[in-house]
Amino acid sequence: MKKITTLVLFMFIVGGLLWSQGRLGIKGGLNFNSPKDITEDTDATWNSKTGYHLGLTYQAKVPFLGFAIQPELLLVRKQSENSTDPSQSIYLDYLTLPVNIQLGLDLLLFRPFVMFSPFLSYAIGKGDMFADAGWKDINRVDYGYALGGGIDIWKIQVSGKYVWGLGKLQDATSRPINGETFKNGKMEGFQLSVAWMF
Repeated sequence: MKKITTLVLFMFIVGGLLWSQGRLGIKGGLNFNSPKDITEDTDATWNSKTGYHLGLTYQAKVPFLGFAIQPELLLVRKQSENSTDPSQSIYLDYLTLPVNIQLGLDLLLFRPFVMFSPFLSYAIGKGDMFADAGWKDINRVDYGYALGGGIDIWKIQVSGKYVWGLGKLQDATSRPINGETFKNGKMEGFQLSVAWMF
């Protein structure tokens, strides 16, 4: 019991220190995504199409060590278009919770950092070719990780990362959507962001 109490107390102290060193911000930017690893035979190839993300972020830093944890809550639109017929495009809107684990170098006026970012997403909207498809034919949950880097300058944070989605767009039992299939396909792509920290 004593060990559990000590552990809980330690977690509260660390959490309090992180919170006291933290700052809230708003974040937005652009996504460039396309489906990868589609296993069904198809003549279509999919190009990245510019999407966007917008939401809240909170950066909690450990003083003097350059380490920070930055969870976020974002609305993310991921979209792509058919390379042979650009009028055929897809998009999904997700509520996404990434946790950016940063290792940086605290310099006098700025802080460059690298980051590893696991994430979990839940689809809340769909459109274009997906508009008339039922949710039973589209997997709503996506998860994965990202690698990237960025820089903090005063209250501005600029960052970029490559995002690997591990959740499948469709599983083996899903029906084709408008004649196209996305079985086992996963969304990947770059994300470029700017945040204003308070």
